[in-house]
Amino acid sequence: MFGSKLNYEARFYLDERELSGVNSIDVGYQNAADTTNLLGYQKGVTTIGGPTSQKVSLSRNLLFNDPFLPYTGANHIVTGSFNYDNNTSYGFESGYLTSYSVNCAVGSVPKVNTSLVVYDELRSGVNASGEETQTIYIPSQGSITATCDNTTTNRVIGFDYSLEVGRKPCYTIGSETPIEVKYIPPIKYTASVQLEVDDVFLESGYSFLTTGKEEKTVSFTINGRDGTSLQSLTIPKASLVNEQLSASADGLVRLTLNYVGHS
Repeated sequence: MFGSKLNYEARFYLDERELSGVNSIDVGYQNAADTTNLLGYQKGVTTIGGPTSQKVSLSRNLLFNDPFLPYTGANHIVTGSFNYDNNTSYGFESGYLTSYSVNCAVGSVPKVNTSLVVYDELRSGVNASGEETQTIYIPSQGSITATCDNTTTNRVIGFDYSLEVGRKPCYTIGSETPIEVKYIPPIKYTASVQLEVDDVFLESGYSFLTTGKEEKTVSFTINGRDGTSLQSLTIPKASLVNEQLSASADGLVRLTLNYVGHS
């Protein structure tokens, strides 16, 4: 009573697998409430204004083969729980991936941000624990590759990759949870790649309006220092939509390329 839970006393599990490298996690819900005025009653009544919104978000270092990417499809349901060392837990049994992003930069460990929406009830007692922390493989800048325009002769100093998955819950009278969660295609992808310039300029500003749509090759590979494959990321049907060339009196010339794609 009146104690504190420290970081090493809490763990997060996904489908009976402990996640390593977690920097932060947020689990929460929000109810929509309306205040209704009634005839002959001046204080009002609090009523339900819509479905309960329940979300889980995680920020992690990418230290092992990431388990989240397989959950981008139509019928992949995630179970998870937040556990304390005293064998208590709080979790869900029907979560869906809605967004996923990766950040890599020279001199830092790759970072992953993940968001889930929960359509059953977040509650105490749900326990998704199982396999403990697996072997970790720390990537380095030498074990990460990026393939896109101009990367053969210009240095890549960082990239950001993200995807968003559309979900639509279907409710019916008599049920607090959706009877079905529809997958709304397509999956939308974005990527931003930062280069230090050696020999390149921007493409023609109108090139996207005429040619170049959905024909770019954009991919990223993240391995551990020993060569163990951790993540392979691509932008399907990639299009280059934006470039920004930056130069200053006290720095190097840099070029940022922004891509979009879908599948």
